[in-house]
Amino acid sequence: MIEHVTEEAEEEIGLELDPLKGHLETMQSTLSQLQSTQQQANSMITTGQDQQQTNQLLQQLQQISNQAQQQQQKTFQDLQQSIQQATQMLGNVSQSIQSINVLNQMAQQINQSQQQLQQQTQSQQQQQQEMQKLQQMQNQQGQGQASQSYGQQSYQN
Repeated sequence: MIEHVTEEAEEEIGLELDPLKGHLETMQSTLSQLQSTQQQANSMITTGQDQQQTNQLLQQLQQISNQAQQQQQKTFQDLQQSIQQATQMLGNVSQSIQSINVLNQMAQQINQSQQQLQQQTQSQQQQQQEMQKLQQMQNQQGQGQASQSYGQQSYQN
């Protein structure tokens, strides 16, 4: 039961983390774009190429940098949300485990009560058997006394 609940939580957490993987891949792609643009800008600056192209590359760098920052913020927010949801799911799993533990304790108490009941029943049966033996003995004694008194009466007559 506990394993089943844990597996469900793991699946849900995995589903929550899938979009984050996509965000990370996009960020990596943006960063590699940024690096390549920076390399182009550096080569243009060192070779002394036209200022207009250099400015365009610098603008591209700024745009890519802005995109990367936006993606980073989005990824961070998604990650925070996923962590909150995962924490909530783990809390639910913990509650489920606590409920299972309570049910197990109740089952143990029921078993103990059944055992006590069986012991009481056995002792009652033993008492009944002993009572029957006593009654038989008393009946036998009573019969013996009756036959003795009958024998004495017959002897006297």
